Amino acid sequence: MTSIKDIAKRAGVSVSTVSRALNNYQDVNPQTREKIIQLARELNYFANAAAKSLVQKRSYTIGVFFGDQMNSGFDHPFFLEVISAVREVAGNAGYDLLIFTNSNKNRATYTTLCRERGVDGVFLILTGEGKKKNEQLVELQESGIPCVAIDLPLEGERCSYVESNNYLGAKKAVNYLLGLGHKKIAFIGGDEIGKLSFDRLYGYKAGLSEGGIEIDSDLVNLGYFSEEKTKEATKTVLNKHKDITAFFVASDSMALVVIETLIENGYRVPEDISVIGFDDIKEASQHKPALTTVRQSKYVMGSEAIHLLMKIIDEATYRPYPVVVPCELIIRETTAPCKK
Repeated sequence: MTSIKDIAKRAGVSVSTVSRALNNYQDVNPQTREKIIQLARELNYFANAAAKSLVQKRSYTIGVFFGDQMNSGFDHPFFLEVISAVREVAGNAGYDLLIFTNSNKNRATYTTLCRERGVDGVFLILTGEGKKKNEQLVELQESGIPCVAIDLPLEGERCSYVESNNYLGAKKAVNYLLGLGHKKIAFIGGDEIGKLSFDRLYGYKAGLSEGGIEIDSDLVNLGYFSEEKTKEATKTVLNKHKDITAFFVASDSMALVVIETLIENGYRVPEDISVIGFDDIKEASQHKPALTTVRQSKYVMGSEAIHLLMKIIDEATYRPYPVVVPCELIIRETTAPCKK
């Protein structure tokens, strides 16, 4: 039975190149892709792959559910890099990805959709689901279908999750601001239900407490990952606390809104008020001034997640555990020593 190794040997390319060509990756030379596809046809690879799936009772397909409160889709800067890693690692291992759309998700449960399509496992990247009881997720956890999530605490015999060390990342941000002499530090969080939002809030509070700063609940507000809500939260802090010198914000997207709001209200960043974000999305380094932020290793998270999922799929007796990926503080232009 023909394998991609046989095709790679005949084509004089690597197994990875064959996998990427057959999965229609755009970074493969068009002539090389055509040569590989032609060899696959000649060697009856496609028919053999279908037969292999029937014999092994495997579809070599991974279902993907993703979404956020704003329905950003692939435009979401965090999702895009994670999904890129998932696609590359899964493709190199011979898996295809099946993206479930929001319309399908509303029509049936996660578990029903997965069983209908016969996927071998499920990858989830859903924000705003952390502390809220979600019957669909509970059903999926108990279904026996292998599944791995990003920043979503799924735990069970056949499921687990990958997350950044949001708590320590937040502490790093606060410690850095304290080291610059800031004592009046506001926090703009994401929401009240996501685990990552809680972890970043707790990291903020721990950093202040360990630095000998009393926690002021008035300095904690939520932006709900929304431009409008983030503007409101920023203005609320500014109106109540004229002596504020720094903001730590739970996402880069919200941090950029905070900076915009500060400038609109006559403040200079970082001369008057320093700002630190979280994520290190592409726009963070391109913004003027460039955003100081806590970098999540998004590609590493996606890679770790899909490797974990494939291990759960391959080993029936394997009991997975959560994977925590370290964060890194990236110092740029939106932070400066406190002058007040």
